[in-house]
Amino acid sequence: MSAADAGEEAAAPAERGAAFERAEAANGRPVARVLLDSALPQLDHLFDYAVPPELADELRVGQRVRVPFRSKDRRSFGYVIEFAERSDFGGELSAIADIVTPVPQLTPEVWRLARAVADRAGGSAGDILRLAIPTRQVRVEKKHLARTAPSEPVKAAPAAAAVVPTPAEAAPADAVVAPTPADPALEPTQPAPEDGIAAALIDGARLALTSSHGPERLHTGEWVGGWAAQLARLAIAVHARGRSAILVVPDYRDLDQVRDALAALGHTDAVRVDSRQSNAERYAGFLRALDPEPRIVLGNRSAVYAPAHRLGAIILWDDGDPVLAEPLAPYVHARDAALVRAGQSGAGLFFASHARSSEVQRLVDIGYVRAQQNPPRRTRIVHADASMTPDAFAGRVPEFAARTIREGLRHGPVLVQVATPGYAPVAVCTECGDLARCNACGGPIGFRVVGRASCRWCGEHAEGWRCTTCDGRRLEERGMGSGRTVEQFERQFEGARVILSDGEHPRELVDARPALVVATRGAEPLAAGGYRAVVLLDAERLLSLETLRAGEDCLRWWENAAALAAPDGICLMASGGGPVVRAFVTGRTEEWLRTELRDRHALRYPPAVRVASVSGGPDEVERALRQIADLPGVDHLGPTPIPPGGAAKTPPGLVRAIVRFDYAQGAEAASRLRGALVADAAGSSSRTRGRAPGRARPEALRLRFDDRGVFDG
Repeated sequence: MSAADAGEEAAAPAERGAAFERAEAANGRPVARVLLDSALPQLDHLFDYAVPPELADELRVGQRVRVPFRSKDRRSFGYVIEFAERSDFGGELSAIADIVTPVPQLTPEVWRLARAVADRAGGSAGDILRLAIPTRQVRVEKKHLARTAPSEPVKAAPAAAAVVPTPAEAAPADAVVAPTPADPALEPTQPAPEDGIAAALIDGARLALTSSHGPERLHTGEWVGGWAAQLARLAIAVHARGRSAILVVPDYRDLDQVRDALAALGHTDAVRVDSRQSNAERYAGFLRALDPEPRIVLGNRSAVYAPAHRLGAIILWDDGDPVLAEPLAPYVHARDAALVRAGQSGAGLFFASHARSSEVQRLVDIGYVRAQQNPPRRTRIVHADASMTPDAFAGRVPEFAARTIREGLRHGPVLVQVATPGYAPVAVCTECGDLARCNACGGPIGFRVVGRASCRWCGEHAEGWRCTTCDGRRLEERGMGSGRTVEQFERQFEGARVILSDGEHPRELVDARPALVVATRGAEPLAAGGYRAVVLLDAERLLSLETLRAGEDCLRWWENAAALAAPDGICLMASGGGPVVRAFVTGRTEEWLRTELRDRHALRYPPAVRVASVSGGPDEVERALRQIADLPGVDHLGPTPIPPGGAAKTPPGLVRAIVRFDYAQGAEAASRLRGALVADAAGSSSRTRGRAPGRARPEALRLRFDDRGVFDG
């Protein structure tokens, strides 16, 4: 945006919205403290700037401004955080150059959240704000300001009005989370049983719900998961009490279900925070969330940072889904940000899922979160091995599972969940049988389509592949992906309609007609009325994944699939055994989680402790580890070499250490490691002379806190 545009906007007081009028003004204070919009860690603090007389009446806390930095002609963007009577800087202060937008985009509540979350994760507040505040759209902003222009002057709210009461330490003793009613009809005038839960949340309660299985039919005719209808009712109950609710879900399919449920209940005005939106749509929603009136904010992981007037509750669905972990620095999980925000604002916190995450189970065990008292309704689950004599079977499914599929197809759709997409997930050398590895990056080779092998990491086609063990040149398919399963089912269940749903062939909905739906985990479409049968394949393959969370993830995948069955449907575990399978079949997942947490506590694995991954050059990592060497309750594993290549194209010579620390030491450990990162970044200029501009040092120190995959193979 040009300075002329900024001046035009700033000089239009008739178009100012309520958010502008309520934001704190300079009120004669000559110093503005500004957070620069910079990715450099050494600049992650407030800079003092003079308030120029020509901007004194227009400048507000939270506005985006342009300021000189390092020279008068070089301008940087930033946000006004606060005003002060004087500066501790001894020299002459540079003045703010201009106001980018009259709208105070950064509210005090979101600033406090960004600062606290960044400090907890050893990151920069500016990185959080880039997730919280979308790109400005001038035309959208002008329309919004014109629409919300006050008809009469609005007095600025006092600073104390932004203070929110301290959250209650626990939910009320009589707060009981009710399961979804069995009645499939959802009437907008039906009294919501969630009213009591909403009242508890507004009082600061922290609750965990295991949602009942089964879909619900809205009065408008659409089908949604029962969980979506229940969370929509809960959000509306919070909103009806004059408070805002933030609803965070993992992906767009979950978002669509909750949106449909809200609309069916008469609430079509929810603010969306969705990566599928255009920049204009997202900024328009952001401006609506800034308005001084309660809203229901619905979105993916970044929705937890949305501005919300009088926030009453933060509701998270399926927090164990890795999609809710932010892939950008400082890599903060939406669950952790929600915990911080609820603690700061006094809002209630509501975790809902079909399978509880180990993090929420830990919070329940220590009494920080209150779990529901009544058990949820579950689909009838049976194990194939318990219903037949165990023997080898030649097809994709054992005969008992095949009979279950045929019986289900007589009445409606049947879901078959498989482990991996593509045709054959694994390729081996025909001569020696060793797993085939990509010659370019060392990743595993598989067949995404029949006869076409490629690397599952970098996508490089395996033309000219050569085995490093025996010098063989031929590849052989192993295992069955979704494509190969469809191919076999079309032969095995001749005449049946077979539908594929995976990452490359996504399906959101299927109708109630008989169909055999083959879907990868997490890509299962919703069926009208529910599936007559749900068959779970590849349990052994999923449980053998080289990850600390294999069992926990399997329970979540299986429970989410079983929840798609009709009320009188059946879920069949086709094969597999062991504690995780037994916990799923018997419904004792909470007992398994408690046992898992005890084992992790003994081994000092998360979430019993917090962890941080410290990577970079050997010298850089060693300097960082020295900063925490004297902290009690802190230890580290490594440093160990990071294998070069791979999907991330890691250069050679780098190392990684895993730092483990108790929760009580989290703030100090993050502060010291962050200090090492800032020192490394600030001292890098002399080490990078002669390097091409814009090229980061490969050996630069990198931090990642609470990485769920830090112990994965």
